[in-house]
Order: sequence, then C-alpha cells, then structure tokens
Amino acid sequence: MFVGQYDHSLDDKGRVVVPSPFRAFVDNRAFVTRLDGCIGLWGSDDFRDVAKRWKSEMDGGNVSSRVFRKLMSGVREVKLDAAGRITLPRELLDEFGFVTQVVVAGRYDRVEIWPAERYADQLESDEASEELAETVARLGI
Repeated sequence: MFVGQYDHSLDDKGRVVVPSPFRAFVDNRAFVTRLDGCIGLWGSDDFRDVAKRWKSEMDGGNVSSRVFRKLMSGVREVKLDAAGRITLPRELLDEFGFVTQVVVAGRYDRVEIWPAERYADQLESDEASEELAETVARLGI
C-alpha cells in the first residue's frame, strides 16, 4: 500500500528519487504512464493487474480502442538505479509541465508523481477542503 507525500527534485536527466518506503513495492522494475495531470507509477505485478483491468474495460465496451491504445502507448518501463532513482520519460515530463520540484505521493495502489505546483493546487483548493471535511464527517473519522 502506498501512502505519504514526499517532496523531491527532478534532475537534468529527468531522474527522481523513489522514496524509500515505496522502493520495496517498486523493486527493480516498474511502469509509468500518464494519468489525469500526473505520472502514475506501479510495480510490475501491480501494473499487470491494471493493464488487465484496462483491457477488460475495452473488451466490455466501456473504454474505446482509441483510449486503450493511448493508455498503453504512454506506458514506459523504468528501473531503479543504485541511488533509488527512476528516469521519467521526457514526453510525459513535457506534457505535464514538470520543471524541477516534484511531489511523489502514495495513492493506495499506486504512486503519483506530480509537478509540485500542480499538486499543491489540487490539494489546496476550496473544493478539495470542503470535500475532505464532508468525507471525514460521512465516514465518521
């Protein structure tokens, strides 16, 4: 399970440190792809399950072949180097406007890598605060 938020820097080669609590899940081989405003990161076993769900959605007619193709064509295999870093694909970094500061955040079954400013905007909006308060109250937490 992926939880927590870690602030890191992206180097000139597009490398980012995978926080140590996530490395065991990512192991030596992982996959990244585009999500809604960020880059998703999964360990190989977890990504296999995700890809099967995506394909099942396409086979069931819930996702078009075009969307499935776009999802799968954006997937890249990444490997941890000796320093615990992965190299993110330049096309994804450019697509989402990554500069230097990034947030590596756990989202239960995956890791999300966000441009720091965009991540802050997501969490600090009034709508997000209201929705969090309502959810906490509803769940009785």
